[in-house]
Amino acid sequence: MVHSDAWGQMAPIECEDGSMIELWSPPSRAAQMKMLKNEEFDVLIIGGGATGAGLALDAATRGLKVAVVERDDFASGTSSRSTKLIHGGIRYLLLTFQKKMPETFFDLFRNLRFDAANYHVVSSDLYERAYMIDSAPFMTRPLPMMIPMYKWWEVPLMWTGGKFYDAIAGSRRRVPASHFMSKAEAIYTFPTLRAKDAEGRSLKGCLVLYDGQMNDTRMNLSIILTASQYGAAIANHTSVEKLLHTSEYGKDDYKITGATVTDKVSGETFNVRAKQVINATGPFCDTVRKMADPKAENIIVPAQGAHLILPDYLSPDHMGFVRMTSDGRVLYFLPWEGSTIAGTTDHMTDVVDLPSATENEVDFILKEANAILNRPITKEGVRASWAGLRPLVKSPDANDTKGIARDHVVDIVSGGLVTVCGGKWTTYRRMAEDGLNKTLEINPALKAKAKPCSTLEMQLIGSDRAGLVCNGDFGKVIVTLREKYDFSKDVSHHLVSNYGTRALQVAQIAQTLETTRTGLHPGEAAKNYRKLYSKYPMLEAEVVFACQQEYARTIVDVLARRTRLAFLDVEAASACIPRVAKLMADELKWNAEETERQKKLAAEFLCTMGLPGKATDA
Repeated sequence: MVHSDAWGQMAPIECEDGSMIELWSPPSRAAQMKMLKNEEFDVLIIGGGATGAGLALDAATRGLKVAVVERDDFASGTSSRSTKLIHGGIRYLLLTFQKKMPETFFDLFRNLRFDAANYHVVSSDLYERAYMIDSAPFMTRPLPMMIPMYKWWEVPLMWTGGKFYDAIAGSRRRVPASHFMSKAEAIYTFPTLRAKDAEGRSLKGCLVLYDGQMNDTRMNLSIILTASQYGAAIANHTSVEKLLHTSEYGKDDYKITGATVTDKVSGETFNVRAKQVINATGPFCDTVRKMADPKAENIIVPAQGAHLILPDYLSPDHMGFVRMTSDGRVLYFLPWEGSTIAGTTDHMTDVVDLPSATENEVDFILKEANAILNRPITKEGVRASWAGLRPLVKSPDANDTKGIARDHVVDIVSGGLVTVCGGKWTTYRRMAEDGLNKTLEINPALKAKAKPCSTLEMQLIGSDRAGLVCNGDFGKVIVTLREKYDFSKDVSHHLVSNYGTRALQVAQIAQTLETTRTGLHPGEAAKNYRKLYSKYPMLEAEVVFACQQEYARTIVDVLARRTRLAFLDVEAASACIPRVAKLMADELKWNAEETERQKKLAAEFLCTMGLPGKATDA
């Protein structure tokens, strides 16, 4: 098997000018655990999703000593189950000027209003959209999305809305401007779009609106690894058992000073000491808040959103569509990772560890998609289905999820525990900045030590920040992968869009795996790099890289969050379990009992990623 020279240390890669450079490698998990046990931190962050990772990066780059613990894997919860968009929210813009989505021409006048709160959400979200697109240019991309219009009055309404959307983004738009597309061009571009809707109305044309797209778990991982580059101690599979504190609850000098945690890999329990603790656990925020303050009232309203993964031929490679659903929500139908993602639903639910799509949600998505597709979609075409819990912030006046704004809240309970909750993926950076600002406000000693926030102009690991590897032109990395390593076009694009410059490290591992397998010198061996599954571009080398460089410790870590195969095709992921188990067992020194346990856990996880009631072959 392939092993790095020391844990995490990879061979140098060649720069644009021919020189060699060693890319940064993270500390070993053992080194991270040693820091957690032996050092006192300025800030301990509970939760390794988008918000927790953002907080870690913000705090570390301000010069604070930071620790992050995550009970499962980085981005294992809500942060892995998004629609993969970087967006401001076109529905919120329309609701800025309309009390509800209009159904007739006269509704435009009956519902007319101006809602400053919705406008603020769109404006601030579009500002953050620019940052996210710039932060990982190898991964993010502008994505055009059609809004089909079958009523004549929708044309001026949507066109005006699109232009407002562009204008609000201003100089930070980062994506092309919205534009009108004729019926003929729309059907040519999106052949599965209906020329007439279910009521027999002819398509009048489409508004083409641009937002950004990403791979959410890979983005999360890039953020947390960049925080580690700046000195943050990070640990996944490390659960909080209880919070440490001074004095007794209810007394004036009661203060949260850390947490007792358990390393779920080794089973060891120990204390992590910190001057300040921040709770960033998404739907589980109230559980942690009550560890500090048993009398704290719940502030989270969990709302479930489901998505389906469908074959790629149902959407063009570079065009999606957005549909206002029959109940006033938004359905996205988008190309993603060589497939089509359709969603989402939105309804209040209970907090569970592994949510899954319900029969009703699957039926709703298929019904709404089929309303404007000329090729009917059935359940037989669904390759994966999954659900996530949005941690919406409670509003006393709201009685359904559409009435709750997706803005964020910074909350403080007894003992000084800070909670950052609400918001959405696009705004994670601003959530982190606001959360850190509030933390420093209640900690004068930390405020005196901290530097100003600098994340707004920061790029993430893999972005060639020094300009040495490809000078920011990732097309050059794709060429290198194709010409030097003989990767196919789709594999090369897959590697660069997920790893950036670190794709070259994955290529080195793939080459070494191949020469080890054949026993031949790299120059002699046929470059027959092994994929995890023939239909998808993911490589076996990515499993090894995930173990060595990205803290993968379970089969689910690899299939769900490093390669995304579990989210794309549950049957393909199930078929890969034995091979992934073998690769990880060799890397992580699992014995036969642990290997079988991991395979069983992976099979159980995949049962939540398929259609309701449909078992996998695992």
